[in-house]
Amino acid sequence: MVPELRHRGPDANGTWVSGETALGHTRLAIIDLTAAGSQPMVSADGRCVLVFNGEIYNYRELRHELQQQGERFHSASDTEVILHGYRRWGTDAVAKLRGMFSLAVWDGARQQLFLARDRMGIKPLFYSFLDPGLVFGSEIKALLAHPDHRRAMNPAAVNAYLELGYVPGPMTIFEGIHSLGPGSWLVYGEQGLKIQRYWTPQFTGNGTGGREPELLEQLDQRLNDAVKSHLVADVPVGAFLSGGIDSSLVCAVAQRHAPEPLHTFTIGFGGGGDERRYARSVAAHIGSNHHETLAAPDIVAELPRLVKHLEQPLFDNSALPTHLVSQAAHPHVKVVLSGDGGDEPFAGYEWTRLALSLPRAPGSWQPAGWRWAYRSGAAGLAQRLAYDLTHSADDRYQRRVCVSAALRSWLCRPEFLASCTDMPGPSTAGLLDLALVRDRRDRFAFIDLCRYLPDDVLFKVDRMSMAHSLEVRVPLLDHLLLEWVLSLPFGLRFRHGRGKYLLRQLAARYLPAEVLTPRKQGFTIPIGRWLRGELHDRVDALFRSPSFERRGVIRPQAARDLMGMHCSRRYEFGHRIWQIVLLEMWARIWLDQRGLDEAWSSE
Repeated sequence: MVPELRHRGPDANGTWVSGETALGHTRLAIIDLTAAGSQPMVSADGRCVLVFNGEIYNYRELRHELQQQGERFHSASDTEVILHGYRRWGTDAVAKLRGMFSLAVWDGARQQLFLARDRMGIKPLFYSFLDPGLVFGSEIKALLAHPDHRRAMNPAAVNAYLELGYVPGPMTIFEGIHSLGPGSWLVYGEQGLKIQRYWTPQFTGNGTGGREPELLEQLDQRLNDAVKSHLVADVPVGAFLSGGIDSSLVCAVAQRHAPEPLHTFTIGFGGGGDERRYARSVAAHIGSNHHETLAAPDIVAELPRLVKHLEQPLFDNSALPTHLVSQAAHPHVKVVLSGDGGDEPFAGYEWTRLALSLPRAPGSWQPAGWRWAYRSGAAGLAQRLAYDLTHSADDRYQRRVCVSAALRSWLCRPEFLASCTDMPGPSTAGLLDLALVRDRRDRFAFIDLCRYLPDDVLFKVDRMSMAHSLEVRVPLLDHLLLEWVLSLPFGLRFRHGRGKYLLRQLAARYLPAEVLTPRKQGFTIPIGRWLRGELHDRVDALFRSPSFERRGVIRPQAARDLMGMHCSRRYEFGHRIWQIVLLEMWARIWLDQRGLDEAWSSE
């Protein structure tokens, strides 16, 4: 199991075994580079053993607090702080941690295993039950390496993936393997299993009573505090710089606190999104040591590698750029900051903006079928606008973040749909009803923050960066900063039909004017063009292959019909086709266990 995670920690590895309990670890040395910080780490009295992935940014403050209570330390690592904290405070220790983490403590005195994950789910943690016992790991591939583990597809997870483009926790695409939820801990021992959530984001919207200028000053101070805390390391720290508001602001603030020019990294994509000139402008403005790349990847070769590292199918067209920019950063730094986490609390996504800002017209236009949602040209735009104007904000939001049941029913085999149990947990509509918000307009941001962020965005960033032994830190998701942001009234986060209102006011203090100009942002790859061009024959062969037929999920003729409609240019089905390709590629690599060079086989 340990060798399967070596890419996450190439600097050292270790195991600890006692009776029927075993812990393993691979180390990416960031804080306390000496052997004293190695893991598994055993407490001085031998009672507790810890393995831990991530960083604790307030470890020095906690260390001082523990020393005041009589604890004695033998290293300068944040790992030992967690170990002493658990011995002193038990499960309450995780609520004191400021950082990103997945951790496991074997408590020999209580004969129980304690697992915990950070508040927002920045670091992953998976577990499954075998007969008898429990296995866990930072990635699914470690669990599958266990000789008693079987590989089987979870139909409910596949159905959820086809609806959302990602697999929502706590389930995974593998039958019997679960994801521990963000802000949760698990205890397993002789008394059985207990899972508890220790932190949940809440859009209180009750503000702090200050006026806008005062709140802007507070945001400035809190952001600086968060970014400064995320720079703690005994190795150089760099940053991803896309040229958008979020990453640019994080880089600008980080450069204020860095002792030397920050290494910043940008990637462009021929035929896709390319905002290198904005990133270049920011880098010159803040004085960073800037690295930029124009990528021209061999998608046929790269896609199987991505799927291998992702472990679950993920339709997110920024996965490939994240992989490539991580690859570019790896030779220079071990740690980078990113701007992820700015869109969700500030209602910054386009789908949220359109759900909130479009007026409601009288009547209700009910289109026939599902093809209208993908029709190209002016006619398609007019139909989608007619739908939006005559439907509620909830309907508009769900149209953009969910693939319709009608399309999935047409696309999937009836026997597959019959095998799918209901998705564990609430649907998107159910989440809208359950959202912990004071202002109903925040419900969309709540879903973006609590489901899309951990199960798509952070999932992708962790896998693509750790594939290159690169740690990504997310200061905009520092829980002290985030809790304050969620207390702001809705109008300070979303105003005049745009999200990130107060964040944009702050960015104006730090960034050049051209970066602040409204523009379409995001980093895309030209999926539609690829499917009509260089990938067409390979994808067509994949949809005609015997293995695709035997998979029993998608009707092969329906998949080929989507390709035909897409290539006619009357419809834009690139994203839906790509979603199917990724699912089949995942099944070939992870269920059939084909080599990467056989992933595109027509057999």
